[in-house]
Amino acid sequence: MTTREEMAEAGRVLTLVADNPGPLTLDGSRTYVVGEDPCLVIDPGPALGSHLDAVEVAVGAADVAAVCVTHWHPDHAAGAAELVARLGAPLAAMRQSTELAALDPPEISLADGAEIDFAGGRLCAIAAPGHSPEHVCFHWLDAGALFTGDTILGEGTSMIAPPEGNMAAYMNTLERLLELEPSVIYPGHGPPIDEPLRVIEEYIAHRREREHQVLAALAAGAQHIAEIRARVYPQLDQRLHRAAEGSVLAHLEKLAAEGRVAGAQGAYRTLE
Repeated sequence: MTTREEMAEAGRVLTLVADNPGPLTLDGSRTYVVGEDPCLVIDPGPALGSHLDAVEVAVGAADVAAVCVTHWHPDHAAGAAELVARLGAPLAAMRQSTELAALDPPEISLADGAEIDFAGGRLCAIAAPGHSPEHVCFHWLDAGALFTGDTILGEGTSMIAPPEGNMAAYMNTLERLLELEPSVIYPGHGPPIDEPLRVIEEYIAHRREREHQVLAALAAGAQHIAEIRARVYPQLDQRLHRAAEGSVLAHLEKLAAEGRVAGAQGAYRTLE
């Protein structure tokens, strides 16, 4: 578990990295303590005692305006119930997130555009479906900072895989985040992003290129998801095959909804 302190224009950001490294979590899930007193906690992280201890120490004697959750996945939200109890703080989340994570209903029920006041100013919830349907990002308006959960990562790209993941929704989310013109991104995994506009544009270009590659694989005779994955990701670590096949399926579903691909019984063909 590592802790790092940075200064944003409107106050401090403490980054705490949980001890849950892996191919999808990178060096571990990130929890952020934002502002002074009252502060905010963004993404409690996994239910690891050592990690929750570290978050409690980082908060110290400060009041906590809210413990905020980007989405329901355990590496981001599993520690929420214990942390809000320890800190005596309200939980701020989408109601669907708490239902999926088997948490009590949030004391602060989020919706797109909802704002939370704290010592650093205002934090605005931005609906960001794609990685999961109820995902939100948090825009720290006064600092121009964007906390992106699993929508944008500090290294590599986010996993978009059905049935939760929706590629069309994800592309719309990326375009919306680009319009916010953030000055820095604090992702759910990986280091901060100091050139957020460039990275968001690269994410959009990457997904468009993947779509072209999927269509090219279909045109070359690949029909099944594993065959398409092998052509699109020819040298991929075997541990990531399942995630890559989920991404291929997300692209196929988007293309099918647009009338560009047809599929039946797991076999797909291009209509272009």
